[in-house]
Amino acid sequence: MKGQDMMQGRFQPPARQIVYYGRPLAEALDQALKDLWSSQAVVVTNTSLAQPGRLLEKVTAPLGEIVTNVVTGVRENSPRADVIRIAGSLRGRGTESLIAVGGGSVIEAAKAARICLTNNVADVEDMDRLKRVTTAASPRPYLIAIPTTLSGPEFTPFAGILDERTGVKDAFFHTDLAPDVVILDPEATRDTPARLWAATGVRAVDHAVETWCSTNASPYGDAGALAALPLLARGLVASVADPADMAARNDCQVGAWMAIQGGTVGVVHGASHGIGHALSGVTGMNHGITSCIMLPHVLRWNAAVNADRQAVLAGVLGQQGRPLADVIHDLIGKLGVPQRLRDDGVREDQLEAIADLALTNFRVKANPRPFDRDAMLGVLRAAW
Repeated sequence: MKGQDMMQGRFQPPARQIVYYGRPLAEALDQALKDLWSSQAVVVTNTSLAQPGRLLEKVTAPLGEIVTNVVTGVRENSPRADVIRIAGSLRGRGTESLIAVGGGSVIEAAKAARICLTNNVADVEDMDRLKRVTTAASPRPYLIAIPTTLSGPEFTPFAGILDERTGVKDAFFHTDLAPDVVILDPEATRDTPARLWAATGVRAVDHAVETWCSTNASPYGDAGALAALPLLARGLVASVADPADMAARNDCQVGAWMAIQGGTVGVVHGASHGIGHALSGVTGMNHGITSCIMLPHVLRWNAAVNADRQAVLAGVLGQQGRPLADVIHDLIGKLGVPQRLRDDGVREDQLEAIADLALTNFRVKANPRPFDRDAMLGVLRAAW
């Protein structure tokens, strides 16, 4: 083999993490606390899951006096104020574990709260300090994540946190920021709204597809993407058709776990993710819904430069010979989620602002096929 044809790169394994999958929640949580030698825990969740009879009760009831405090009301997009509130609940209590119960917003807020705690961050303004330093102290206490959606932040070393002063989400990073333990129990997702389940599932599909098609694809990320995509496609269709199908939900959870692995080691996603962040910034659109709408359009744009890579994924989904954009579009069409920007409230007069913001996004800049402003507007208009 000629030197220029050899695979080459640098691989750094993700932080050590224990993942329980397909095991009953109470059993896995009890084992996790024993693994961590943890006898005191704070539990954090959102308002919905804290309602009587819902998941919070199922988590806390078996733990008894181990739970020293419960923090509820974590809001969408993980506002800084909620992060500081969680960090405050951990101070001076001898707490050994933090248990995050919920979707991406709860888990991201819990991740950021730990790094605020260990670096003595006092308030929302002081969080700016963590954006400027690379020597932040390691996050503590231990974090156990019980995810109820499929967006995957429980596996990543960064947290997206909303700065309510600017309306922009900032990324906070630490090599040890990912939870120490993740518990994937499909029964824990029963209360997840159908649209949220489907949309975050498509977000996981987007992780797999843009990991495989990345400009810095790696063998580790490729393996995860190839394992993830058929699990997600099969599991999403089945679980949407029958929400009580726990085997299908388990497939989705394992697929989402595999799909994000490239992202844990630095594989950069492309324009579907980047445009999604711009859509969220301008319109407030949920990131899962942005993937439902934009991924097929970005695949069509990119096919001019990576049709061969895309063809592999179409084959993995049993659709050899069909354009991957059409395969993904048809899959999303079975899930009852929006497939046009106008269907989720985006106005045509917002497209130029979305295009301008998207072109500044580093994921758009890393896209396999470059965009200029006219091309970006063309893709957005096609999606509108």
